[in-house]
Amino acid sequence: MDMFKMAKEAMAMRSKLAEMEKNLKSQVVEVETSSVRVKANGKGEFTEIKLLPELTGASIEKIERSVLSAVQQASKKAQELMAQEGKKITGGMKIPGLM
Repeated sequence: MDMFKMAKEAMAMRSKLAEMEKNLKSQVVEVETSSVRVKANGKGEFTEIKLLPELTGASIEKIERSVLSAVQQASKKAQELMAQEGKKITGGMKIPGLM
Protein backbone atom coordinates (compact mmCIF):
# COMPACT_ATOMS: atom_id res chain seq x y z
CA MET A 1 0.00 0.00 0.00
CA ASP A 2 1.46 3.34 -0.93
CA MET A 3 1.88 6.21 1.52
CA PHE A 4 -0.63 8.45 -0.25
CA LYS A 5 -3.38 5.85 0.03
CA MET A 6 -2.56 5.23 3.70
CA ALA A 7 -2.66 8.96 4.44
CA LYS A 8 -5.97 9.30 2.63
CA GLU A 9 -7.46 6.41 4.62
CA ALA A 10 -6.15 7.90 7.88
CA MET A 11 -7.81 11.23 7.06
CA ALA A 12 -11.09 9.45 6.26
CA MET A 13 -10.91 7.58 9.58
CA ARG A 14 -10.19 10.82 11.45
CA SER A 15 -13.25 12.40 9.84
CA LYS A 16 -15.43 9.42 10.77
CA LEU A 17 -14.14 9.52 14.36
CA ALA A 18 -14.91 13.24 14.65
CA GLU A 19 -18.42 12.58 13.38
CA MET A 20 -18.83 9.70 15.83
CA GLU A 21 -17.71 11.91 18.72
CA LYS A 22 -20.21 14.59 17.74
CA ASN A 23 -22.91 11.94 17.44
CA LEU A 24 -22.11 10.44 20.85
CA LYS A 25 -22.17 13.83 22.52
CA SER A 26 -25.71 14.44 21.24
CA GLN A 27 -27.10 11.06 22.34
CA VAL A 28 -28.43 10.68 25.88
CA VAL A 29 -28.67 7.60 28.07
CA GLU A 30 -30.92 7.74 31.10
CA VAL A 31 -31.12 5.51 34.15
CA GLU A 32 -33.72 5.76 36.87
CA THR A 33 -33.48 3.74 40.04
CA SER A 34 -36.17 3.80 42.69
CA SER A 35 -35.00 7.21 43.89
CA VAL A 36 -32.40 8.69 41.52
CA ARG A 37 -32.39 9.65 37.83
CA VAL A 38 -29.08 10.04 36.00
CA LYS A 39 -28.49 11.22 32.44
CA ALA A 40 -25.23 11.00 30.52
CA ASN A 41 -24.27 11.58 26.93
CA GLY A 42 -22.81 8.84 24.74
CA LYS A 43 -19.29 9.95 25.65
CA GLY A 44 -19.98 9.11 29.30
CA GLU A 45 -20.21 12.73 30.45
CA PHE A 46 -22.90 13.07 33.10
CA THR A 47 -25.40 15.80 32.30
CA GLU A 48 -27.94 15.40 35.10
CA ILE A 49 -28.35 13.77 38.49
CA LYS A 50 -31.77 14.19 40.00
CA LEU A 51 -32.85 12.99 43.42
CA LEU A 52 -36.49 11.92 43.26
CA PRO A 53 -39.10 12.64 45.94
CA GLU A 54 -38.97 9.00 47.08
CA LEU A 55 -35.71 9.86 48.86
CA THR A 56 -37.47 12.11 51.37
CA GLY A 57 -36.49 10.94 54.81
CA ALA A 58 -34.04 8.34 53.51
CA SER A 59 -30.77 7.74 55.31
CA ILE A 60 -27.60 9.22 53.86
CA GLU A 61 -26.35 5.67 53.22
CA LYS A 62 -29.44 4.84 51.11
CA ILE A 63 -29.02 8.06 49.14
CA GLU A 64 -25.34 7.32 48.50
CA ARG A 65 -26.11 3.75 47.37
CA SER A 66 -28.88 4.95 45.07
CA VAL A 67 -26.73 7.65 43.48
CA LEU A 68 -23.77 5.29 43.03
CA SER A 69 -25.95 2.58 41.49
CA ALA A 70 -27.58 4.98 39.03
CA VAL A 71 -24.23 6.50 38.02
CA GLN A 72 -22.70 3.07 37.47
CA GLN A 73 -25.64 1.95 35.32
CA ALA A 74 -25.58 5.14 33.24
CA SER A 75 -21.83 4.81 32.75
CA LYS A 76 -22.25 1.23 31.54
CA LYS A 77 -25.00 2.24 29.10
CA ALA A 78 -22.84 5.07 27.75
CA GLN A 79 -19.91 2.66 27.24
CA GLU A 80 -22.17 0.22 25.40
CA LEU A 81 -23.43 3.05 23.17
CA MET A 82 -19.86 4.13 22.48
CA ALA A 83 -18.90 0.56 21.56
CA GLN A 84 -21.88 0.26 19.18
CA GLU A 85 -20.96 3.51 17.44
CA GLY A 86 -17.32 2.44 17.22
CA LYS A 87 -18.28 -0.83 15.56
CA LYS A 88 -20.11 1.10 12.85
CA ILE A 89 -16.89 2.90 11.95
CA THR A 90 -14.38 0.10 12.37
CA GLY A 91 -16.58 -2.73 11.12
CA GLY A 92 -16.05 -4.51 14.44
CA MET A 93 -12.26 -4.43 14.14
CA LYS A 94 -10.58 -3.73 17.49
CA ILE A 95 -8.28 -0.72 17.27
CA PRO A 96 -6.13 -0.23 20.40
CA GLY A 97 -6.82 3.06 22.15
CA LEU A 98 -9.98 3.74 20.16
CA MET A 99 -12.60 2.13 22.37
